Amino acid sequence: DLTLEKSSQDKSGAFDLGLVRSHAIAQWSPPSNQLNHPSSSCLTDDGNQRIMLPLVASSELSVSFPQLLGVLLQLMANNMASLRKLSLKAFLQVVNVDPTLMAQPSVRKEVAKCFHDEAISVREAAISLVGDYVLQSPNLAAAFHAPLLERMVDKGISVRKRAVKIFRDILLSNPSYGGRAMAMHCMLQRADDRKEDDGVRDLVHETFHTLWFNGRAFEKGKSSLLLATDISPQGKAMTKAQLYCREAAKQMVEVVSVSGSPDFLTSLVKGLLFGFNEGDKDKKTAERKRRQEDSRNQCNTLVLSLVELLLSFEETRAHNDDDGKELVALLSTLSVFSQAYPELLVPHIDTLLPYLKGDNGAKKHETAIVSTVSSIVSLSSSHFSSAELARLTGGSLPTDLVSITYKFPPSAASSAVEALAKLANHPDASAGSIQEKKLFNMAVQFYSYLLKNKDKSNDFAKMKKSMRDNVRRALSVLGSICRFYECRDGVDCHNLDPYGFSIITDVKQLQFSGNVFSSACFALFKDYLDKEDEATKCLALRAMNGVFISRPRVVLAAEQLGIITAVMSEAAPPSVQIESLRCWRDILLAEEKRIESGAAKAKMQAQKDISLSNRISGDQDGDSSLSGSILTKHVDRLYELTLSKDGKVRHMIIDLIGHLLRQGLINPMATVPHLLAVQGDVKSPQTRSLALKLLINEGEKRPDMLRQRICAGLKQAFFFQKEVYPHDNNGSPGVTALLTRTEGPIVMTDTIFDAVIKESAIRNKRAQRQGLLKGIISLFEKDPESENTDADQLPLLAFASEILAHLPYTSLNDPLFIVYNSSCITALDGQSIINHFAELLGGDLCDPNSEEDDIERAAKKNKRKFDPKEFELEPKSAEFGQLCVNACRILPLLQLKDFLRRAYNLSEARITEYVPSEKERIHEKGVSIGDSIPAFSCNFEPVFDGQQNINWNNAAKIYTAFRILMRDEADDLHVDTEANKSPKRSGLKRKRGDSVTEVTSHASPRFLLSRMSN
Repeated sequence: DLTLEKSSQDKSGAFDLGLVRSHAIAQWSPPSNQLNHPSSSCLTDDGNQRIMLPLVASSELSVSFPQLLGVLLQLMANNMASLRKLSLKAFLQVVNVDPTLMAQPSVRKEVAKCFHDEAISVREAAISLVGDYVLQSPNLAAAFHAPLLERMVDKGISVRKRAVKIFRDILLSNPSYGGRAMAMHCMLQRADDRKEDDGVRDLVHETFHTLWFNGRAFEKGKSSLLLATDISPQGKAMTKAQLYCREAAKQMVEVVSVSGSPDFLTSLVKGLLFGFNEGDKDKKTAERKRRQEDSRNQCNTLVLSLVELLLSFEETRAHNDDDGKELVALLSTLSVFSQAYPELLVPHIDTLLPYLKGDNGAKKHETAIVSTVSSIVSLSSSHFSSAELARLTGGSLPTDLVSITYKFPPSAASSAVEALAKLANHPDASAGSIQEKKLFNMAVQFYSYLLKNKDKSNDFAKMKKSMRDNVRRALSVLGSICRFYECRDGVDCHNLDPYGFSIITDVKQLQFSGNVFSSACFALFKDYLDKEDEATKCLALRAMNGVFISRPRVVLAAEQLGIITAVMSEAAPPSVQIESLRCWRDILLAEEKRIESGAAKAKMQAQKDISLSNRISGDQDGDSSLSGSILTKHVDRLYELTLSKDGKVRHMIIDLIGHLLRQGLINPMATVPHLLAVQGDVKSPQTRSLALKLLINEGEKRPDMLRQRICAGLKQAFFFQKEVYPHDNNGSPGVTALLTRTEGPIVMTDTIFDAVIKESAIRNKRAQRQGLLKGIISLFEKDPESENTDADQLPLLAFASEILAHLPYTSLNDPLFIVYNSSCITALDGQSIINHFAELLGGDLCDPNSEEDDIERAAKKNKRKFDPKEFELEPKSAEFGQLCVNACRILPLLQLKDFLRRAYNLSEARITEYVPSEKERIHEKGVSIGDSIPAFSCNFEPVFDGQQNINWNNAAKIYTAFRILMRDEADDLHVDTEANKSPKRSGLKRKRGDSVTEVTSHASPRFLLSRMSN
């Protein structure tokens, strides 16, 4: 009935596309009774699809789609960040309809570039685009796994939050995602970072709560972790709760295996169980409490699942190295719950005890296995009932722990000693129990060995390796025993006699009670500390540290004996210095843990001889402050160690200073300059990074501190490099304020303080930036107490000028501020030095620097041999040389001003009209040094040698350069005619009583210089 041909004059048929279109459109038109001849034909759905496909394919939109897509891709690389962001959002709408577009190489290439865009909004839009794409196509998520992981540490909070959300959605929708372990590890790192935004941290916590501790989810059968199978490896039917916990346990083990340490997971589990110290005044308090309760209810099932995984692993393991690594991960995950919820491990101790035999078929991992299981026993021991304790200690447990101390390295031996000591100190353990006897017999045996060999040599490095190893083991085990075993009647008196420690030669007199054994060990350790070889000194000091931790008053005795001073002195070998600093760190951490865990309070309350009034009024735990007080007495020596030429010593002292700052045992105002100085440790990036982290922490607490101490820090950084890096291989000074890095073909120049400025709040606050710059420029000001400049200060000034030249400025206001303040100094002091030269040389006092003089011409002509006799300068050598030194104080500022003009394209008109009080101009923000500008360098040859004899060649060069730059300064001078007007006409308002001088102090320094010249 539908005619697709139309008649023509030649009666030939022709296809009419317009008629087909009209009919296709008519299919959607409502029926009309007014039509005389309604169509009786109707197309099926298949017919409609076949007709519409060529219609859409031939439309203008379809034809131009590739071009439109190309425009969007081009806009992703546009110079305007807003266009780049909008192009990504527009492209997201297209990808939502056709996700296959993301599979095209050209598309993925442009999107990948946006991941590293300088604008935070563009990076956020890019990962949002990729996030929606990978959620629609989970199988292709691996293609963008690495770029998304990089954005987890992005500087933009919104970018990090979006990356966490994407991984959360991936893990919830696809629990078997191949990159889940690394993604979870990165999220745990973000949550553990104390500087992380609260929103990001809460999002991470909520993600892991949903993944691992969401009990309500699996009860309703909605958890993402539920799999299709419900049969356990043993063939038993598994409930939804068991399935949920099994998969959660697997994920935990994978995360620990990837992390290499259970620390991040331990922090998360403790926080989910007991809170993250967020406070109870925000809106999410109820939600967090519900999350804590839910997590505690889940822990028991998770531990059961981990034990089931361990048993399943043992049934299928192949006893190779890979199995050993997996076994360590399983046991380490169980140790997480032993630290967070130790009573849950008590029913499963019997499952873990066989691993203490040390024969687990994983030779490379045996130490980690026995150490981890020993720690689990130690942490769970306080929850053993008396019957459980008797049953365990009556078996092979004490013997296995003792065997570990003889077979394994110090780390495992220390864990075994701690477990045995905790069993011996258990409240239900009787005096003379099996575990205490085992511990005492082992202690006597190691003590006897050290006593027997202490006089055999003064240098154990010359002894047999077997003897050295045995001495090492004996010192390590005895130190651990002294640290972990608590004597029931071992309270030290307040006036402990430092000379009351002596070696007991008759081992029959040794006993734990009354700290007899501990005191004898301290005397024995002191004897080994006096040996000549460094290894024995370090081992003895480490063993002695066990006594210090358990008995803080012995630290005071060691201080009185001079031990503390000796091991930290300049005469001590670097290895001994490092060990002493590590011991101090362990003491501080152990004391902090003792107080925070409540052990200190429990011990204080257990002292029955103290009345209630004394408990309330007195400090019964005064020993806790002894170690910190003694260490702060040596704070000057700690600062000196930051200048050590040994990189390991510097890193260790910065680590210790970080703990001292956190515990409030050291003055931040005095410490910040030394941390700033370590930013000059260019050969030790890890030490610089650690010091930077501490600086950022202090800057957040005290925003003005960095600005106030930057001048002292710059001086300290200069002296640090001068001391640590005196000369390079070519004999040139090793002091440098600049660092170079490459970005493609471009070589970028940064200062050693760039990271401090960028990471702190100084960069975003104009007042703090100007205060910081003013503090550095003040180094160039004339000393009011001396007419002349000290030549020893000139390298420091050159160092400071390089810092000023390359700091990361955010606006033209910053270099203009430097030029302004530099001109204030050069206008006054520079002209004064020119006048003094004229007086000394008999020049024109009215216009002393109007043109090139004879000395300049001679210096240019004979660059390598300047003859002072030609100008009768020899009798005036001291005065001329000192004036050249004075000029060297001004020269860096003159060179710096010239560099900033060229680097930032500063016009003379802009420099002349600038005043510090003006507002920042929008178009002058976001500045940077041009790529073609070479790095600023300011180096002067010394005017005087070591015998104070003048070097005429160097002096002539400085004289010539100084006069040329001062003439250029005068040539560039333009008198501000507006400033010459009265304050009323110039628009500068002044209060009643203000002088004209006060008003003109806000004018350009060029105007001031012109007034002086006139």
